[in-house]
Amino acid sequence: MFRKITKNDKDVYFEMSRVFYSCGAALTPISDEKREKFWKTIVDGVYVNGYIIECEGQIAGYAITVPYASQEAGGVVLWVDELFVKPEFRGRGLAKKFFAFLDTLTDKTALRLEAEPNNRRAINLYESLGFRRMPYVQMIKYNEE
Repeated sequence: MFRKITKNDKDVYFEMSRVFYSCGAALTPISDEKREKFWKTIVDGVYVNGYIIECEGQIAGYAITVPYASQEAGGVVLWVDELFVKPEFRGRGLAKKFFAFLDTLTDKTALRLEAEPNNRRAINLYESLGFRRMPYVQMIKYNEE
């Protein structure tokens, strides 16, 4: 049901990533140039774990996780950076099953993620799984700025 992304998944990953970044689940669309650079990071597998979600022998989605050390959490936090399930596979519990799969990973002390405020369906799912809102303001500064 969940397997590591391989080089052979590039085209299907790009297709799903384009949908993810244009459907309102992410703040803004990204360019294929950025997607290509990130793809190299996924395939390297040093900083990022990429997964393909399968259902009934078909590719149903993908997920990206990023481990990082956190003193606040007392160990390694697994950041769920992206989780996408194709529309035709939604409502089958695949996201819940993916989080159950992540719970089996023993090298982490916490799971963390973010959601767009208008993505109520995702927020409701995450809250039902025990995630809680954090009182942080997230900030970012890109190198090109």
